[in-house]
Amino acid sequence: MKTLKHQQGAYTLVELVVAMTVSGLLIIVIIGFMLNSLTRYGIADARADLINDAQAALDVTTNDVRLSANADLNNRWLDNNAPSSPTNNFSWQSNANTLILATAAQNSSGDVLFSDASKYISHKNNIIYFVNNRILYKRTLATSATGNTAKTTCPASSATTACPADKILVRNVDTFTVKYYNDKNEEVAPDAARSVELYIKLVVVRYPNTVFAEYRTRMVFRNK
Repeated sequence: MKTLKHQQGAYTLVELVVAMTVSGLLIIVIIGFMLNSLTRYGIADARADLINDAQAALDVTTNDVRLSANADLNNRWLDNNAPSSPTNNFSWQSNANTLILATAAQNSSGDVLFSDASKYISHKNNIIYFVNNRILYKRTLATSATGNTAKTTCPASSATTACPADKILVRNVDTFTVKYYNDKNEEVAPDAARSVELYIKLVVVRYPNTVFAEYRTRMVFRNK
């Protein structure tokens, strides 16, 4: 009788060890599944955030294009913080990675300021879109026309009340490109363009995957 009980107890112990082993494996599998699910959700959320950020940044840019007459080849107003300053304070260039807009100046009532009202030629501010250290910035170079509400902006490191900091549109920029088209949909020099196509790619590292989002848009110049 004692032998039978001993055998029954030994068998139960083996069962317990097996059950614990199986349970442990199941827990590991479940935890792995949960972690993978959380990672996928986290990556999806990160990508959605990047898409929203990219779209918001380019929406600002395309709205400025819509209100502009054209793209300038170089900045028309002096910029002490231009790429080649102080040697050349007019060294901004519209190209594949930088966009310089000639945008109508306005007064505090939102009225366009004209340099020649009879020909509907407006005073122009320059708005410059450029990337530095993976950040897309918007810089304004304001015309000195009386009543112009725009203010020239500067890098944050040298910003003052008179020259506020450049606007940060979006971070984590991997690629920012600009293409210029005429009314025949041919690529042309910036100052001959009637529309511009903008492309941006944002990249971040999460969980520890590389997550990216792309956004492309195109807008026609409408304001003479």
